[in-house]
Amino acid sequence: MRAWSASGLTALLLASTVPQARAWDDFGHMEVAAVAFKSLNPRTRDRVAQLLKLNPRYSSWIAGVRRGERDRVAFLRAATWADSIKSDGGYTRDDQGAPTASRNIGYGDLLRHDYWHFVDMPFSPDGTPLMQPRAPNAATQLPILAAALGAPDASDEVKSYDLVWLLHLVGDLHQPLHCVSRFDASDPNGDRGGNHVKIVGNTLPPICEDLRRCPLGPPGDLHTFFDVVTGSSYATRSVDTAVAGLPRASPSLATIRDHLIWIQEGADVARRQIYVPPIGLGDGPFTVMPAYQDAATQLARDRIALAGARLANLLNDRLGR
Repeated sequence: MRAWSASGLTALLLASTVPQARAWDDFGHMEVAAVAFKSLNPRTRDRVAQLLKLNPRYSSWIAGVRRGERDRVAFLRAATWADSIKSDGGYTRDDQGAPTASRNIGYGDLLRHDYWHFVDMPFSPDGTPLMQPRAPNAATQLPILAAALGAPDASDEVKSYDLVWLLHLVGDLHQPLHCVSRFDASDPNGDRGGNHVKIVGNTLPPICEDLRRCPLGPPGDLHTFFDVVTGSSYATRSVDTAVAGLPRASPSLATIRDHLIWIQEGADVARRQIYVPPIGLGDGPFTVMPAYQDAATQLARDRIALAGARLANLLNDRLGR
């Protein structure tokens, strides 16, 4: 398997695949946000609260929420906004090659930008030729959004838009299957981060309150399996319970600011810990055994905790000074 250096990734961010499924379910993204919120400094919390009020869905995020909890709950639910617009008829699915693909203009942009959610770093276990990811993607867009969030000349509306995207994209880049695509004889165009890999035998996630998924039974592909492995819910109480049991992120890893290292890390983790037996070459179906599901659950919990710590550092850097 080929290892990528952070500097070597830069040359590969020039192509992509068809947009993937959502990275983490709403539940996972809210877990990331809940971890981050605990480590925001007071100035960052105040600024985040101001900016989130500019989002067009803010009133729905805080509906029925006690006044003292509104800032935190809005922060958690804002982390799901970039996925929610995928099913919003007011937003349009757009072309990755269009001149508008990487623009950063605020809420006046009604394009979905599905391709911002991932960067498929390619690998092949059988020598199949690789296709490099197209730009723009998560790797090219995250630094643009982060820079504008801390820029003195950017409007608050643009900063609000950038904030909700960053809440989501930091989580996306810590879902390992949003950082990789496997190329083999069965998938010469790549498996789109496990979306093509069919699985059977897995069970429902431990928390399953999301009516979009749970009535359909356990996920049938590897990507969605990892998205929901810690839970599938929009309930903040369930999120808080799950976060209380998360491991503490490694302090040394949490201080890494370079998003290219995050991507390299995610791709390496996917190859070492996700594309392993019973997941074989080809599109399956592969039977997921309890030991694999338990290991995947622990891996997802580790990645969510690390994403939350890194998200807090990013926001404190940009808004807390």
